[in-house]
Amino acid sequence: MNGLAIGGGDRCDWVAQAIDPGIDSVLDIGCGYGWTLARLAGKVPELVGVDLDEEALASARAHYQGIRFVLQTGADLPFEAEAFGAVIFSDVIEHVGEANKQAVIDEAWRVLKPGGRFIFTAPYAGLFAWADPMDVKRRFPWIYRLYMRWTFYTPSTGMDVGHKHVSLREVETLFADRFVIEQVHYCGLFMPVLAWILSIDNRVRILPRRWHDQLGRFQGWESGVPYGPLLSYNIRITARKK
Repeated sequence: MNGLAIGGGDRCDWVAQAIDPGIDSVLDIGCGYGWTLARLAGKVPELVGVDLDEEALASARAHYQGIRFVLQTGADLPFEAEAFGAVIFSDVIEHVGEANKQAVIDEAWRVLKPGGRFIFTAPYAGLFAWADPMDVKRRFPWIYRLYMRWTFYTPSTGMDVGHKHVSLREVETLFADRFVIEQVHYCGLFMPVLAWILSIDNRVRILPRRWHDQLGRFQGWESGVPYGPLLSYNIRITARKK
């Protein structure tokens, strides 16, 4: 696809680049703090984000006042059918739980205009998916329960909701032949190593702050480096609604 970097690149920047020039409306499902939509400010007239994290949305509203943020589940969107020229669903599928995956994809399809672009990114079920520190709760619940006892932490989601990586076959099944996949980008190899280092350093603060921040920026860039489906840790897909 024209304009997309293939030699590395931050996910939010990649997603923003995938928006067609001239698009008049974009919906970001699971927008979090609004970082991706912020990259489109001034380029797209109507920008809307939905999320269930009230704290993240409060921060997004405070920082990006020209963007509309709505507290809402992606499985039941408060918008008319075919309301948006592009829909973003970036690194969210792993958080919604197995029972909700199809409903969220169905809603994304419903609110997208015919021919509109659907931008999907997720952790990918490659060779090193097991090493994801954010998926310890689901893959190794006994380890996570020890962590909960040690830190007195209670997760906001059930033990079955972790950070499950998806395969291309699963994505195609969820799309149910309603989207035409244009591009599949397999990327990121060192994400689990970098994520573990940064996660541990967030707790114990071993690295100087400057090193920590540089490592975080490198992690963002490396997450877009292509490695092929076997070794990759992320998948980035652009598709169009039929």
